[in-house]
Amino acid sequence: MKRPVLQFLNSKKLLSSVLVVLSLSGCVGNLSLSKEEVKIPSWYLNAPVNNTIFIYGEGESRVSVSDAKNNALNNMASKLVVSVGSNMSSTTTTSRNSIGNSYSKDVTRDVKVNVGKIKFTNATTEKSVNVKESFYVLMKVNRQELFENKKKEFDIRDSRITTKYNSISKYSKLEQIHILQTLYPTIKKAKTQSIVLNAINNDFDQAPYIKKYDSYIDKITELKENSTIMIKTNNKKRYFADSLIDMLNQQQYRVSYEIGSDVVVSLNNKVKYSIARGWNIAKVSTVISVISNNKIISNTNITSLGRSSTSRESALENASVNFLGQIEEKTLDKVIFNK
Repeated sequence: MKRPVLQFLNSKKLLSSVLVVLSLSGCVGNLSLSKEEVKIPSWYLNAPVNNTIFIYGEGESRVSVSDAKNNALNNMASKLVVSVGSNMSSTTTTSRNSIGNSYSKDVTRDVKVNVGKIKFTNATTEKSVNVKESFYVLMKVNRQELFENKKKEFDIRDSRITTKYNSISKYSKLEQIHILQTLYPTIKKAKTQSIVLNAINNDFDQAPYIKKYDSYIDKITELKENSTIMIKTNNKKRYFADSLIDMLNQQQYRVSYEIGSDVVVSLNNKVKYSIARGWNIAKVSTVISVISNNKIISNTNITSLGRSSTSRESALENASVNFLGQIEEKTLDKVIFNK
């Protein structure tokens, strides 16, 4: 009786094993079938390389074809960023003229950010397909059309900058500095745009523009070096005046104690002393008046507070630190130009 029972059990195990093998074979077959069904288009895997006529970008999304298009445009921008970065590195390495020198880290970063945000308004869909749950898109942009659109924006900005710069000679040196410092972000933007335009169309010569913008920026330093600021104060203790002088020097302004300076900055301090819980307190109300060409340009009021456990003078000195901090918070330009 034992032998038939053992044979039956062995047969049952064999049958189970066969069923398991067949089941696994079926799964493998289905997996292979799935892989064959999901065929990623070759034009997506091997997208066209940018050429002198078109810029390409490929995108994929499991959300929608619209999302895939956005990804394709982002991809297009990324490729252009790489192209710009490579071009700038090459120019900086091989050039010793103003173009190479003008490619600072800030400008390089701004250019890449600017390209990354570029709007390809003339982009067209070259190919699009839906495979299973994914959308694949290939888009392209005509370089010349893109260049012409961006060149129009650039020309408007460049014209405004040039017109503004050409008008500064009728103002005092201090006002010229203020105008150029206010114009600086726009100049920087135009400089960035000129580099981007060259990346889109290599025939565009950005060198004259960069040279011009750099000369405008250098004019700020030149004006500061050729201008002198006289600091006047009604307080014998020059803590407040010295704090302001240090800040002006840091901003490359020349400070003089001589009469006849281009600009006079007058500090009128009103000090009130008190004692609270053993501390010497100095409360100072300061009016900063800026005079250029015998005309008051600005008046700024600052109230500062200082304290010391030792003396009134130390409290006054401490108040000057608070005074300096408030100027830094307001910014020196706003204090000087009141704008």
